Amino acid sequence: MIKIKFFGKLREKFGQEMVLPKRFENIEDLLNFLIQKDKSLNDIKEHLIFSINYRYATKRDKINDGDIITIIISPTGG
Repeated sequence: MIKIKFFGKLREKFGQEMVLPKRFENIEDLLNFLIQKDKSLNDIKEHLIFSINYRYATKRDKINDGDIITIIISPTGG
């Protein structure tokens, strides 16, 4: 089981958190799963920041059973 926590506008799309029994190989696999649930995520995927167990993660980082994944949209400067 993995827990995914969403922040910012992602909460409007997916809720505060999601618990999934399915184990994904890495962050990229998880992202592809989420894009299937909401195609609009594909347009902002390059602006997403991920962490695994509260440590910054890249799309290639492995996901293990019991991990907590957080996803936020990167803030933009102005």
